[in-house]
Amino acid sequence: MRAAALTAALAVLAPAAPAAAADRFAGQVTDALRTPVRKLAAGPSGRAVADLVFLDRERAGTTYRTCVVRRAARGARGARDARGIRGARGARAVRTCFKATSGAAGAATVTPLRFKRGRYVVRWMVAGEVVARWRFAVV
Repeated sequence: MRAAALTAALAVLAPAAPAAAADRFAGQVTDALRTPVRKLAAGPSGRAVADLVFLDRERAGTTYRTCVVRRAARGARGARDARGIRGARGARAVRTCFKATSGAAGAATVTPLRFKRGRYVVRWMVAGEVVARWRFAVV
């Protein structure tokens, strides 16, 4: 009887987990004015400065991992390289990951970075699960 009740309770809660993560966490790429952007203009050096902003609305001190993937500029759309990353045929997309810890609950954690021209995907992960993602381009 208890096992059946527990199974029923877990079945009800399981589909809600991704939605709960979406409500709890947020990640975006912003410009210097903290405006969320999908396209950034490169400067004379061919690079743009952007801020990776992560937010945990419920807890302080959340350890998270951020991965930035620079997709290859040429090739068939949807083609993947040897590691399974989308980009040009045979080309290797550039992937950089780092760990960080959030500040106070509800306070944004900002990581400024410089990006070369190209298309990027940023993913924020907590406990191995992707909780936020953002696509943008530097032109």
